[in-house]
Amino acid sequence: MGLGLALGPLRSAHGQVDTTDAAAPDTLQRAPTDTTRRSPADTTQPSPADTADASPQPLRPQPVAPPLYGRARTDSIPGRLPHVSVEMMLADQVGGFLYDLGEYGWPHGWSPRGLAPHRVHLWFDGFSLDHALTGRPRFELLPPSFLSPPRTGFDPGGGAVGVHTSWRAYEPKRPITELRYRFDNSGLHAIEAGHSQKRRLDLFGRPGLLHLTFGYGGRKADGVYDGSRLRKERRIWGRLQYQTNDWTFELSDRSSLYRIGAHGGAIPPGETFSTIYALPVAGSSVRAPNAQRKTVRNDLTARVRGPLVPLLDRRAELSAGWTSNASDFRPDRGTTDTTWTVKMDGGHLRFRQSLRVGAHTLTGSVRGALWRVDEGNVPQIDGTRGAAHALLRDSLRLGATDLVVDAGGHVATEQTYPSLTARARRSVGPLRLSASVTATGQRDAWIEDDGFAPYVWALNGERSGIADHVIEGTVEARTEGGPFALGLNAFAHQIRNAVDLYAVSTGASPPTTITDTVAARAPSTPVQRAGLTLSLGWREDARRGLYATGRGTLLESLRSDASPLHARLARTLPRAYGEGRIGARFVLFTDLTTDLYVRARGWTAMNSRWLHPPTGRLVVPPRQAPIPNAPGLDVGPSGTVDVRAEVQLRSAQLFFTFQNIQAGTQLQPGTFVVPVYPLPPQQFRFGVFWPIFD
Repeated sequence: MGLGLALGPLRSAHGQVDTTDAAAPDTLQRAPTDTTRRSPADTTQPSPADTADASPQPLRPQPVAPPLYGRARTDSIPGRLPHVSVEMMLADQVGGFLYDLGEYGWPHGWSPRGLAPHRVHLWFDGFSLDHALTGRPRFELLPPSFLSPPRTGFDPGGGAVGVHTSWRAYEPKRPITELRYRFDNSGLHAIEAGHSQKRRLDLFGRPGLLHLTFGYGGRKADGVYDGSRLRKERRIWGRLQYQTNDWTFELSDRSSLYRIGAHGGAIPPGETFSTIYALPVAGSSVRAPNAQRKTVRNDLTARVRGPLVPLLDRRAELSAGWTSNASDFRPDRGTTDTTWTVKMDGGHLRFRQSLRVGAHTLTGSVRGALWRVDEGNVPQIDGTRGAAHALLRDSLRLGATDLVVDAGGHVATEQTYPSLTARARRSVGPLRLSASVTATGQRDAWIEDDGFAPYVWALNGERSGIADHVIEGTVEARTEGGPFALGLNAFAHQIRNAVDLYAVSTGASPPTTITDTVAARAPSTPVQRAGLTLSLGWREDARRGLYATGRGTLLESLRSDASPLHARLARTLPRAYGEGRIGARFVLFTDLTTDLYVRARGWTAMNSRWLHPPTGRLVVPPRQAPIPNAPGLDVGPSGTVDVRAEVQLRSAQLFFTFQNIQAGTQLQPGTFVVPVYPLPPQQFRFGVFWPIFD
């Protein structure tokens, strides 16, 4: 009965299916005025021959420029996927591992190919969306419904991995409104609503197109454990775009308000550690249940595309942005108000130009950002920090091989370093081959260089100001034969001066419990890792019937005994992890296209990482006590099992998820990836994505 009530309104929306393909090819161009008829009383209207030159000029705006960096794993818009956040989408990338905290809005971490989560950098519409103080990518600030599919690859800021996304292009010419709603049995209610419409608007005698897009997103979630509540999340954005045949002008703004609990981890309420999963009693047994983090951020961006450079036929792009960001952390210290606040302003600038020289397609770009502390009560965080990046890309085809080379120079307030990346791709019969090599650096985060008392101890003086040096190589092969697909990915990297945050104790003894104190440290010799991922698929793209996919990764830390820091860092990831999916696609009642599947993931024993509540960073735990107050226990081996159904009803997409169904049973009392933040057991989640064409 409940399913029927949920589907009832959607069935009544039969008339909302997009029928633009049946309409005239160009519904934005004004029809010419009918001059073949005139009233006998009207003697002022000229003859048709006199008005031939007055017909409107044709409007053929330039298509949206394709993304320059990264590859997307899927071309589906994020709103149509069951994932609730960008990090969950990235978890499907080959070789990636997700530090899943379980709760909505929390700072989950994504580790690609054995790299630490803070080595992933988020770029939105060409500008950095990393936290200016902590260096953490702010995935939780992005509303999935309004985004283009996230892409991973080259980092224009000179880091190891870049994640790129932007506002949706909204190709339909008809006005469209999209709704995305989610709820679950732990108090989640989330809504995202976006609207886009295009209107013909001629200015100064030239044909033009006005494109208006705006959206709103709001979420709240009670959470399973005290102190994990997503108290308030509001996201408002708008974009005004005007296009002519040669130029595009764009103004956009995004405003975010984000307030969430920041408890310090669950504590077993009983004598045994497994009582940590005994809900609802265990739900109130957490450290610092009243701690909170808050972010208020606004991003204003202006952009122009057109023939900015004389004598070049390819259009250039110039973008400028202004960001205001206020970050608060309120620890749980009873009635004492010790809220730490830092308010910052940032300016951003980017210019990009492409040109063709023989067989080479060259793309040059320069970008920079400058951050200033406007107000705060953290003595170490003051002044300004900036960075500038100059990049040149060369794309060409050599025989059957596609080759891309990126070279760059990077100047930051504390560090200066070059970068070089080369990628090659070739098909040999049914075999698709690719390889890449990267040599780059990474600037330290502000809190790593200057500290954040009393929570973060800064780098030692002799280490501060030295950029990391990263060398990474990857090789990929993929082939398909009949219903089967096979993929193999090998990767390895070496990092010199690998700065990370390590849990420390305020006393002389090693830390055995989670504290809010960490220290920025770097091993004296390089950190090295190598890994291999095997991917298998059977009828993975089948429209009907059974299918199965799976992948597994083996990871090895080389020279893990070189120092205590090496040993601690090596245990932050499991030696083996993977996931599998088996399902069936079928049609019910003629119009319910259903994808029903079981998804499982697992990992071997590890120490994982600890969450640092004041900054949201994932830090390296002590080697001998990775689980607080539980000496001798490891994180894993363990895993999770989900049952999902994705149902398409005409233009609407519905999602049903039974998550972590194995938890809370005799098979498994519970599990976590990050100590000690248990994944909510046996969660039921429902969602719907519904586009409505006006």
